[in-house]
Amino acid sequence: MKGWQNQYEITQKVNRNDDSYLQKIMYFENNEYRNTQQIIDHIDYKFHQSQCFSLHQLIESMNYNFTKIYKGQLIIIILEVLKHLQQLHKQKISHRKLIPQNIIIQLKNDNKLTIIQTKFTIQKVHFINYSIIDDSNYQFNYIEDINQIIDCFIQFIQAFSNQQCQLFKTICNILNDYKNIINEDDLNKLIDFFNLLIQDCVDLQQQKLNKGQIYLQIKLNESNIQEIKYQEGEEYGILTKRQRNQNVILKFIEQLNVQSITYELQYHNNNNNENNYVDQIQLFDTSQLSLDEFKIFNVFESIIKQQMMKIIWYHIGAYLESWESDFCKLIEAILQEINQTIEHILKTELITILKEFNNINQLNKQIEKEIETDYKFQIKYDEQKAKDQFILELKIQSQNYSKQNFQSFIDQIKSNIKIELENYYNQFVMIEILQLINDLI
Repeated sequence: MKGWQNQYEITQKVNRNDDSYLQKIMYFENNEYRNTQQIIDHIDYKFHQSQCFSLHQLIESMNYNFTKIYKGQLIIIILEVLKHLQQLHKQKISHRKLIPQNIIIQLKNDNKLTIIQTKFTIQKVHFINYSIIDDSNYQFNYIEDINQIIDCFIQFIQAFSNQQCQLFKTICNILNDYKNIINEDDLNKLIDFFNLLIQDCVDLQQQKLNKGQIYLQIKLNESNIQEIKYQEGEEYGILTKRQRNQNVILKFIEQLNVQSITYELQYHNNNNNENNYVDQIQLFDTSQLSLDEFKIFNVFESIIKQQMMKIIWYHIGAYLESWESDFCKLIEAILQEINQTIEHILKTELITILKEFNNINQLNKQIEKEIETDYKFQIKYDEQKAKDQFILELKIQSQNYSKQNFQSFIDQIKSNIKIELENYYNQFVMIEILQLINDLI
């Protein structure tokens, strides 16, 4: 997305003893943004937001009226995602967690999404967070993949709900029909359907819908054919508000991206019409953090950057769809909410997490007490192991962060850590038991 310099960071746990499928997925995806070279217990991804975005981010920014794309581009994206799923199924693998957050679109370097429609070229589609990687009870289910991808597409199409579009309403109805009677062969039928739409309705050179009509079978397994009219709809010429504000908005986003989140931001509009951001009030001091604590801070920095994007999408989208013309007032509102959000996350949520982290050895002691109720083995309850697990679980759960459910966020992390540590220490218990049996024999 144009102007964004931050990274979309994803961590997934690896819970498989047999890594043949893991290697098969890594080879299939060939994901250049994978940040973990030697995969042991987790996989890290760092997607550069200037080049990549999740389908969820695209849907959310469209719902906020920030990002604008052509209707033709929506159909192009859907077809590319379907083709990637088709290739995955040819590898005899199903995903089983196909939600918009787990679908990444990578554009070519010179293509960026922005507040006005612009042509782009899809470099690649990536799927992440495969169920087979972290679920030891995984079973193949191709039909579930198709149902999940249809739900993703319906969410995507509904991001255009503010525009009356007979074609998109018909596509949603057809997709919902597929869900009711779907079988494994229907993935190929869906690809054929969207290929037909592109062939008949989309100007691939301009990536826009043509103006015309198409005859579609409205209900599957019925002979009812209906004429569907379609056209591209709204566009933004040089005199529109989006065109007039494009450069100043892009400049604001780029400058905001390089600011430190540890300081409160202020906006000054000087006589030279240049935007200056002056770090004045320090919100958080990182100089006293330990190495592990700084890793936790980095996770929260990523969370904050994602929250900043949403705040900017919301305010700028509302501004561009309104009659409001005071851009300085808009910037002040954005910075006020960002500063309040950063201060709350750093001074309340981060501090809470750091306290939990530094108290994590209590969880070791709790597990030790539970084990020694039945056994009296000499097991080393490793505090660093618990801390490492805490950081890993925090990174994994950060993609599910919600400021409305922060306590649930903490509880989930602690619950997962306890399960992992219990499994870890139970291995040593089993070794001790087997040793006792061997000694008795």
